[in-house]
Amino acid sequence: MPVEPVVIVGGATQWPGNYRGLADALGRLSGAEVHVAGITPLDWAAGYLRGFGQLVFEVAGAVDRALLGSEAKKVVLVGHSAGGLACRVFIGGDPPYGGRRYSGHRRVSALITLGTPHATPPRGRLADPISRVNDLFPGALHKDAGLSYLSVAGSAEDGSASEKARRRYEGFVEDGRTAGDGVVPVGAALLPGSEALVLEGLHHNRRLGRWYGSDEETVSRWWPEGSRVGGSLVGDVRP
Repeated sequence: MPVEPVVIVGGATQWPGNYRGLADALGRLSGAEVHVAGITPLDWAAGYLRGFGQLVFEVAGAVDRALLGSEAKKVVLVGHSAGGLACRVFIGGDPPYGGRRYSGHRRVSALITLGTPHATPPRGRLADPISRVNDLFPGALHKDAGLSYLSVAGSAEDGSASEKARRRYEGFVEDGRTAGDGVVPVGAALLPGSEALVLEGLHHNRRLGRWYGSDEETVSRWWPEGSRVGGSLVGDVRP
């Protein structure tokens, strides 16, 4: 069976080049071609004003390019931070989002999210867009159809001990006195119905410290051991 390519979809504050190290590590671990969607912080800023339909269109384009040079029929999506939400919309199906029906579940074998805020925030500018994603495409929507879901949460900072972390967490949950990756609390990063993995000592991004894509050893903590990037992707994750 052909090795499935991997497509990384980055977060709202990260440039595609920030994922070069993660892409290299995934390539070595999986033996797959790894692609990074060309979404920038400027695209995300426009998305907050006009809606996220164009962002999801960029995800679709990255998947198209990854499959164009591959004998595989599907890709593995790796979404970091808000990028995981864009992946969920692309996987989608019915109903349409932003005037388009992507139905990307037909071209995706697995979704891995890293520090993605899946839970609807109690308030703030992220409440409406995340609520809409959850209403239209709830939980591990296509799990029963064979699509694998793994949500990874970092546990590096306790909001009970850090006022700064607590305030960040309360952008996603009512009470920020909980563990998280310094930006997203653990509970908000675990998609209902998905396989869940909580990793001690991992931060949300490189600015805060050791993060999900710091190096090959770190990536191997959440990338399924011995995976050929197809079939049953989750369930044999390293402890």
